[in-house]
Amino acid sequence: MKHLLCTAALGAALLIPVAGFAQEAATTSASASEGTLVYEPAFFAASNPSNALDMVSRIPGFSVNDGASVRGFAGAGGNVLINGARPASKDDGVSSVLSRTPASRVERIELIRGSAPGIDMQGQSVVANVVLRNEVSRQHTVLGQVHVFEGGPSMPTGRYEFSSTDNGTQWGFQIGRTLAMSDSTGWGTATRFDANGNVILEERMRNRFDGGGWQTRGNWASDVIGGRLELTGGYNWFEYFDELSFSVPGSPERLFTFDDDASRVDLGARYERPLSETLNLETRLIQNYRWGGFTSSASGPGLDQVFEADRTSGETIARGVLRWQRSETLSYEGGGELAYNFLDTEQSFTNNGTPVTLPLASTLVEEIRGELFGQTTWRRSERMRVEAGLRLEHSTIRQSGDASAERSFFYPKPRVAVTFDPAENRQIRLRFERELGQLNFGDFAASTSFSNDQIRGGNLDLRPQQRWISEAVFEQRFNGEGVVTLTLRHDEISDVIDVVPLDGGLTAIGNIGDGTLTRVAANVRLPLRDLGLERGRLTLNAQYDHTRVTDPTTGERREISRVRPFTSSINFENDVPDWNLRWGVNYMPWFRDPTFNPDQKRTFELRNYVTLFAEYTFDNGLAAHISVTKWDDMRIDREVYSDRVTQALAFREEQRIDPRDFVQIRLRRTF
Repeated sequence: MKHLLCTAALGAALLIPVAGFAQEAATTSASASEGTLVYEPAFFAASNPSNALDMVSRIPGFSVNDGASVRGFAGAGGNVLINGARPASKDDGVSSVLSRTPASRVERIELIRGSAPGIDMQGQSVVANVVLRNEVSRQHTVLGQVHVFEGGPSMPTGRYEFSSTDNGTQWGFQIGRTLAMSDSTGWGTATRFDANGNVILEERMRNRFDGGGWQTRGNWASDVIGGRLELTGGYNWFEYFDELSFSVPGSPERLFTFDDDASRVDLGARYERPLSETLNLETRLIQNYRWGGFTSSASGPGLDQVFEADRTSGETIARGVLRWQRSETLSYEGGGELAYNFLDTEQSFTNNGTPVTLPLASTLVEEIRGELFGQTTWRRSERMRVEAGLRLEHSTIRQSGDASAERSFFYPKPRVAVTFDPAENRQIRLRFERELGQLNFGDFAASTSFSNDQIRGGNLDLRPQQRWISEAVFEQRFNGEGVVTLTLRHDEISDVIDVVPLDGGLTAIGNIGDGTLTRVAANVRLPLRDLGLERGRLTLNAQYDHTRVTDPTTGERREISRVRPFTSSINFENDVPDWNLRWGVNYMPWFRDPTFNPDQKRTFELRNYVTLFAEYTFDNGLAAHISVTKWDDMRIDREVYSDRVTQALAFREEQRIDPRDFVQIRLRRTF
């Protein structure tokens, strides 16, 4: 509750300066029209952008979202459009597409707040539409970067990109080395206490994570048969290795490892054609395929456990949308989507050399899902816009292998959104809709987390999680680039997905009943020109999430796992055009991430995460970026119960990891 009060106080305090600036006009490079803000290239000139991603990231009150990792296309397209359309492939996210788009090709960027006739919002309340010039251009980009960790190692990566536009035909490709890293890599201690608080074990601990791979991608777009055809495809190979060790001087260490090696291929096609002056057809075909495996192991005194898995998965999507722009104030759209998904898993588990049978260790999960949808967007007046729609989803999930089952689901998903502009720089957005979560196919099969003493079986009885969402957003813009956004949201959640107990002391991912989420959030962007920093800006974010669900073990009300109760951040940036310099600092004070299991509670906590950065652009187009990241100890607290119903504590463990500071150096040359 104290966090809720702090958030409310912050919002109220920050509204004080708004009153003084509310009537000031927008910057000369941005204009407002019927809920849409238009940003010309001159608005971004001071920050020397090299691509469209640099420009979109600079928009006040907006942050790029690549979309959710979900099956199907709806909800996966993110919150950025390019010439009014989303990328042709799910895997080729908007950030990747924008990074390959030269800044010189951007004619303008439209920030669409609320609904707008003829715009593919896909459930987003705010989207950015990047409008490109259709002119001849060629661009090469070479990027190299290295992460240098305290005490080593140095982890280099690089990428080459090419893009071309000529007479409406666009094509390009990229190839490079990818990097996966964990900034929690470091050293620390683990201390165990008995139920009376006495120390029973003290260990040194070390956490190390390395990962990376290779990625290549190509894209092509041109006018074909009276319409526009876009093709994209990519291949990605990656490997991750995670190692966690516990040791006592003079004794063998306990070692937990996870090694993942996988490949992925994705193909996407999008074809759009006007059928008349007011009627437009869009079709999509998407194909993804992934294969590989992982090994998880635990070793030490009296400990020898190995869990191995080979997995193959794929997704095929066909989607069609028909849009009718009846008038400037009214539009309709309708369509359908058909998708096939599968996950084929072969797994084995051995304990001290003895094979152990786990529930649903090897299984094939298949889903056929169909969706019909329709929506209308009505601009009732220059100050009010209404969006209403309905999606009808039907899916059938079949499971075979160690067990067989087949279930079908049908869910209607209505949505109503209202946008109201009571004043030129003020907007209110209201939303009510039903969202349907997607089942993780991996939850149907067995899994392990050896370091947390967790061995999980699969679950045939999983149901999708559903939410009824009510949301109100207030937005005030002031003093050119200033923005205050306040959000109040409440979710009524059915079939909450968490961890449930199984026979034999095992656990599984399952449904634990109904729950709620109440959210209060504030986002504030303050221009600092009145303090003498002409291009300086300060961004403050705070979000409080209050969740409740009934624990399946204790029967008590508690938080929902993996929902952070409170998050906040402070970001400062300053452009110095005369020096071709941009610098700033990002600060995250604290967050807590709770997880509940039938036999234990686990809390991850982070404090004082700070990144200081600077970027200098040379006259020849070379941009040099350097950042330094430092943060306090990472904390992991576990309470393990011999009987959680009676709260009989077996032991309590405190892990304190001192993460290594690291420096990132990046050079990017565009020509």
